[in-house]
Amino acid sequence: MFNRKRFYLLAALLATSLVLAACPTTAPAPTTGDQPAAAAPATGAQREIVWMVRTNVVENPWEENVVAPAWAAENPDVRLNILNIAQDEIALKREAMIAAGEALDVWSPNWGGDGFASDRNRGLIMDLTPLIERDQLDTSVFIPEVLAIYQSEGKTWALPFLTTGSYLFYNMDLFDEAGIPYPTTDWDDESWTWDAALDIAKQLTVNPEDPTSAIYGWAEGIWPAEAITWLWGAHPWPEGAFETGFAESVDFTSDGAVASFQAKHDLTYVHRVAPDSAATQALSQLGGAFQSGRVAMHTTGGWGWWVFSIISREVEGGFCWGAAPLPYGAPGAENRSVIFTDPWVITRGLEGQRLEDAWNFIKFLVREDNARSYMQATNTPPTQSALQEEWFEQFSCMSPDDVKEVYQGSFRHGLESSNHLMVRFDELNSTWDNVLGEFWSDPNGSAAEVLPEVEQAVNEVLARINREEGGQ
Repeated sequence: MFNRKRFYLLAALLATSLVLAACPTTAPAPTTGDQPAAAAPATGAQREIVWMVRTNVVENPWEENVVAPAWAAENPDVRLNILNIAQDEIALKREAMIAAGEALDVWSPNWGGDGFASDRNRGLIMDLTPLIERDQLDTSVFIPEVLAIYQSEGKTWALPFLTTGSYLFYNMDLFDEAGIPYPTTDWDDESWTWDAALDIAKQLTVNPEDPTSAIYGWAEGIWPAEAITWLWGAHPWPEGAFETGFAESVDFTSDGAVASFQAKHDLTYVHRVAPDSAATQALSQLGGAFQSGRVAMHTTGGWGWWVFSIISREVEGGFCWGAAPLPYGAPGAENRSVIFTDPWVITRGLEGQRLEDAWNFIKFLVREDNARSYMQATNTPPTQSALQEEWFEQFSCMSPDDVKEVYQGSFRHGLESSNHLMVRFDELNSTWDNVLGEFWSDPNGSAAEVLPEVEQAVNEVLARINREEGGQ
């Protein structure tokens, strides 16, 4: 039985991290001992960088205990002010600060809110190209396809520090107990289909009618919601939308879209292998559905690599877990994985010494030693080719070769997430979520009936966004 006490504690810590009020943190002064000294008060001659980060129990210790003292040691004349903001508040906070002319230098556009495309369209982000060219910064250290995500109009707008695809994470112990072979790590294995995964889920589901003891075969959590269609080779966004950030319309009513939404719905209500909303809520009290040890497979974004890194057989009550490709919903569905890449940007309009300090800080963050310390402290996958082999070694239950194959395969079969590349994504997301809400909770829900309504609602929002934001 999984150690519930441990995961109650982890759940509480995570919940606390998401609701803490905004709290600025100042970089501590360097010391010769193990513990950092209290930060020295700013003097009139001391400059300051304001670095906005998200409240996160995985990343905050690295920011405060590794980055801050290292920066202070190398740059004693530039004070680092860490603004730690809850992720669901971070977008409104940064926009308000920029609009009010408050100091804000370095941040990541994909944390909360509408994402990179909206921030670029609103003119909030600095073009880094002149700085890169002036300093001859070697951008070849980045995985080319990852760096290209934030290059457009011949400009480089951001430097990436985290990138991952989406995967099917699975509980190895439950597979072992049932004598079921682990899923493939090969994204080109056409035998790895939705139906094949469903067959495994049925074999691993136990007592689904009793949420207090149930083992569920499959918790489906691919996000954003429209990305489930990719497994069936259906891409609702028209060609070019991810490059411009705008679209005139979406296609939610193709055969692939209908089949994908219905297949997800039926995991819960027809095949009884997935927890419903009440069971999911109960499992969240155990630290999360997958973390509880009572879900055999979980399709979700690649944040599982670091969120699940606390789980191992070496931890009391833990289990081994692995990662597999997202299955084919239909033959030939090549781009099935949602890629999530987070970059650092500089607020547009900075000038003089303030711009130089912000740029020096970004170069400091992406420097190999600091990129490595981030990777090691958080288990997040790196964006620099030289560090990838090291990251593949960080997982005890999968061989480095298997981690490499499944991780890298998601990029050959993936596209960057629409929440990063579509202007005013939050409004689009809330629109389809509002219409789909009843469908997901209705045992008799019909995708063929609800998706035309979704399509119409989203298209109306797209037309308004285009008028208001200067799109097509």
